[in-house]
Parts: sequence; C-alpha cells; structure tokens
Amino acid sequence: MKKRLSKFSHSFLKELYEKKYYLIAIWVTLIITYVYLDGHLAFLPKKTFLLLGLSLSALLFIKGKVYNKVFSIIMLTGSFFCFFTPVMDSPDENFHYSRALYISEGHLYLPSNKQDLLVSSDISDVEKFFKKPLVNTDLGRKEVSSKKVQYNNLANTNGYSFVSYIPQTFGILIAKVFHLSISASILLGRFFNLLAFALLCRLAVKKSGPREQIFGILAIVPINIYIAASFNQDAVANGLIFLAIGLFYSFLDKDKVSYKDLFIYFLLSVLIALSKLPYVLLIGLLLFIPKEKMSRKKYLMVVLLIGTAALCSLLWLKITSGLNLNVINVNPKINPIEKIKYTIENMPEFVRMMVKEGVNFIPFKLQSLFTFGWLAYDVKAFIWLYLVFISIVILVSPKAPKMNKISKLGVWLVSLGIIFGILMTAYLMWGEITDMSIKGIQGRYFSGVVILLALTASISARLSIQDSGLVVKECKKEKVEELLFFVATLFIIVSLLTTIIQYYL
Repeated sequence: MKKRLSKFSHSFLKELYEKKYYLIAIWVTLIITYVYLDGHLAFLPKKTFLLLGLSLSALLFIKGKVYNKVFSIIMLTGSFFCFFTPVMDSPDENFHYSRALYISEGHLYLPSNKQDLLVSSDISDVEKFFKKPLVNTDLGRKEVSSKKVQYNNLANTNGYSFVSYIPQTFGILIAKVFHLSISASILLGRFFNLLAFALLCRLAVKKSGPREQIFGILAIVPINIYIAASFNQDAVANGLIFLAIGLFYSFLDKDKVSYKDLFIYFLLSVLIALSKLPYVLLIGLLLFIPKEKMSRKKYLMVVLLIGTAALCSLLWLKITSGLNLNVINVNPKINPIEKIKYTIENMPEFVRMMVKEGVNFIPFKLQSLFTFGWLAYDVKAFIWLYLVFISIVILVSPKAPKMNKISKLGVWLVSLGIIFGILMTAYLMWGEITDMSIKGIQGRYFSGVVILLALTASISARLSIQDSGLVVKECKKEKVEELLFFVATLFIIVSLLTTIIQYYL
C-alpha cells in the first residue's frame, strides 16, 4: 500500500512539474484579466480566485479522449457560470424560466388565450431581483410555490417546442418534489440544462471522428457555455445542431450509410426545426453524401425525408404564428407579407443592405461572442485574439479524410442557406415594414454554421504537402491537443471573470 502511495505521489509530482508553465499561465491570466477589467488588487477576491485557479488547474490532469475533455471543460467552467451569473441575467432568461415553470405543471404547449398564460408565482419573486447576484437575494429562504400568476412574457417562447426545455424543467421538478428553495430551483434548472448541452456536445465530438479537435474547441466557445449555464433553450438547440453536424461527418467516414442512419438524422432535423427553424436546412446535407455510400433507393428516401421535414417545419411555423396572433400584442407596423412587398419594390436598397451585413459580419456580429448579460457588458477586445487562435487551430489540426467536392459544395450551400434564413427571419419578423435593416442578430446564432464550415478545412494537410522540403519538428499529437484546449479554457476564464468583476466587486 505504501509503495503504491509513494509511486502515485512521485508520478503526481512529476506531472505537476511538467505542467508548471500551464499552472503559471492560469494564475497569470487570472491576475492580468482582473487588472485589465479595472479590478483593484486591494480588493482581489482571494477565495474566488483560489477556487477558480485550483479547479481549472485540475482540468490539466484529465486524460483521455477529446470528447471527454470537452465534456469536463463544459461541466466545470459552466458550473461556475451557473452560480455566478446573476438572477435571469442571460438574454431572455426570465422568459425561458417561465416556460420551464409552465411545463413543470404539465403543460407542453402554450395556451391559445392570453388569460391562460399562468405560471408559478416564483417568476414574480425572481424578477424582483432581476440581474442581482443570487447570493444577495432572499430566494434561498423562499420555497418554490404552486400559486399561479399571469405572466404575458411567457408568450415570447411560442416559437420553441417543450423538448428544448426538458432539462430545465427536470431541475425545477426536483426542487418541487423535495420542497427546495427558489434559489435551488434556479441552480438545478441551470445545471441540468448545462448537463444536457455537455452530453450532446460530447456525443457530437465523438461522432466527428478525426475532426474532433477542431469540433471540440469550437463547441466550447465561451458564449456557448455561458448560454448553456442558464434556462435558455439554445443550450439544447445548439447541442442538437452540433450532433447533427457530427453525424453528417460520420456518414462521410462510413463505407455505407444505412436507412437507420437516415431516419435518425431526419428525427434530429425535425427536433432542430422545433427550436432553431433555419437550421432544419441541415437535413439538406444528406443530398450531398457521395453516391458510393448510398443506393438510388436511399437517395429517393432522402428526398422523401427532406419533403417530410419541410412539411413539419411549415406546420410548426403555422402553429406558432397562430399562437403569436392570439396571445401576443402584435405591432401593426410589423407585417412580414407587407415587408416582402416593400422589399421587392425597393430591391436595390435591399441588396446594398445585405452586402453591408455580409461585410460587417466579422467586425460587428462576431463581437457578441464576448458580450454577456442582456448585451450589457463585454470584452470585445479579445475577439481578435480568439480569431487568431481559431485560425491556428485550423492550421495545426490533424489531417482529416479528404472530403468529396460535392459534399464540400453541399456544406457551403446549406451554410449559406442557414445564414440567409437567420438574417431573413430577423429582417421580416423583428423590423417594421419600411425599416430596411436587420436588427437583433447576435454572433452566437451562427455557431453551428461556423463549426459546419470549419470542419471542411484541410489547410494543415496542404501545407505539409506543398512544402515537403521544409524540416518541421513534430510535436506529439497529445501535446498539441493539450495546449490548444488549455488556451481555449483560458478564454473561458476571461469570460467568467468578466461576469464576476461586473457584479461581485
């Protein structure tokens, strides 16, 4: 026993020494970020820093598959976000919280009348402490309530199915069964939402095969984890989107794609349509699977499945539009049909606007990847460092199997379709008839598109082929992988500190 303990101690100390620069980098990043965000060293939150530093240091010693690393990073850093994010401070979190409360009462879909928008009075107690740190409220002393109040903002979730609220609702139900506090229900709801996202990401990265390094790092973009650690339905929606992307690339690596594969992908696409409608176009990727992997009958099946998914999407759009007219105060100046007519009459101006949106995408829209709260605070300066980092990841990632040109074309066409769908949804549904602009779009809406396109990259393979005379000192794959995920985690630390400094100091 003593020999084993001694051997373990020696091995641990040796590994600790080998990772000394990583450990130093964690603490240096914490201090520099704190100072950069105007924190005063005299008021340094020592206990919080110690907890963060030790927890993140522990990630360095997690070995194994990439998908397990991704899961661990999401769960550890996301748990901090669950606790430190103030009450309902994530975008529209109060709306999503009210929907989870509503579903916990056994109501899967929204009512058709405004007077029936009844949820637990917990929502009223929670909104009294809107954007306040959870520890500075009395919600820990109030038990979850069965009393009902009318909450009209519940109708703002009409575009989403109950499916993407199952994890949050499960957390609330646990609080109800054990008569826990409102504070506990918030933490449990956030935690199970985070867990669902982490599990879906783990499976998605695993399915992506040799592309797992790029996939894993793009999946743990700070804003993705921040949103997942809230009641926002985007956690499950993004997880499903990532899984669909991972499955598609796994089909490209298979010798043959089965009917079972196609049906599973179809079901996944329908679920996505119920939470992020523009991303239902992912089912179109099936048309671009190389012909040697599918028979003619399977291609006919794909066409049938795409048609069925399209009908399901249209039906869902009709249902949610009907609810919208009945329970939401509709702005008469917002009319998609009339706006389409106005756009056709002013097509040159519309084209100019769309060109500007395309050019401004990276300098303006992607900045929201480092914008938190209700778009209230940010560290936008880090977006440029992050873009450089992602570029390096793509350059040094292991070579993936060569992608068929038709499949690559399909990825680009579907991606452009999704982007156009997102932009046009905002343009037609959120703007007034004569408003020739796109408002309300955030960079995080395109996280699925970014991953889908990034996985087509084969730059590292081309560089090694083109310059065969260059002698390159090869690092072990594990070392490069460890470094890249470490840097990705540092960006999450920066984002987490942004929230802590904003509300706790």
